[in-house]
Amino acid sequence: MIESDEPTDMAQRKQRLAGVFDRAAPTYDRVGPRFFSHFGRRLVELARIPSRARVLDVATGRGAALFPAIEAVGPHGHVTGIDLSEAMVQETAEEIRRLKLENAEVRQMDAEHLPFPDASFDYVLCGFTIDYFPQLEQAMSEFRRVLKPNGHICVSAWDKSWGEQWNWFYEIVEAYLPPEPETNQATESDTVSPHTPEGLGAILKAAGFNNVQIFSEAAEFVYSTDEEYWSTLWSHSRRETLEEIERITGTEGLGKFKSEIFRKLGDIKQTDGLHQLFPALIGLATRPPA
Repeated sequence: MIESDEPTDMAQRKQRLAGVFDRAAPTYDRVGPRFFSHFGRRLVELARIPSRARVLDVATGRGAALFPAIEAVGPHGHVTGIDLSEAMVQETAEEIRRLKLENAEVRQMDAEHLPFPDASFDYVLCGFTIDYFPQLEQAMSEFRRVLKPNGHICVSAWDKSWGEQWNWFYEIVEAYLPPEPETNQATESDTVSPHTPEGLGAILKAAGFNNVQIFSEAAEFVYSTDEEYWSTLWSHSRRETLEEIERITGTEGLGKFKSEIFRKLGDIKQTDGLHQLFPALIGLATRPPA
């Protein structure tokens, strides 16, 4: 749910983001290499969530961290997943029903405006999402508020080197989309980047957390065919770029873009497919005692 009293531009930004992930939800983390599932499980493993814990999983998506957390807390714990995308919530709720899990629920919700009472959870998880929040400081404040004293926050973000691997992709995109308009308005993410160990640590400390630890991990995944790579692009946030290319250049333009992507893949892939290294940062911290 998006707060109706927010500035129009902020509400529209959230609505647009929710729409992209609504359309991606049926195949999100279900086609191609399941890198979200891999790092979701790693987030839970590094958090060391004990049985009986109460966990909030923010931007739960299709449950990359949610389902490992459900296993960790056991039948006497509870996991609540929230997501801005209604379709993501519907897909994940159906999976919970299919598996007959009674210690979990998912709800559509804006992470910047949590309706939970203070000190509701032992753990807050947030995978690969903190750079999407228009008001990161507000979201982090909410995470701190709903955590119990000595509760733990566990977040992940892509390392900046992951973005650099996409340079070739966006060099092709530039021929199809107009350049982004320049703006003089600085945002928090412009000042402190979550995509470096120092930046992610600074964000957690600025939000009032202590005992901050940052882990750097990387895993390699292989796209076995060009079509698998293309399908995966439609299944996550890159979908927005593809949709914009189609909107501006039409079906024919999107087809030409796809052909250029495939030509580039032919230059860089190996005999068994395209190898891509996914470097991630995982930050752990604690809410100070009352």
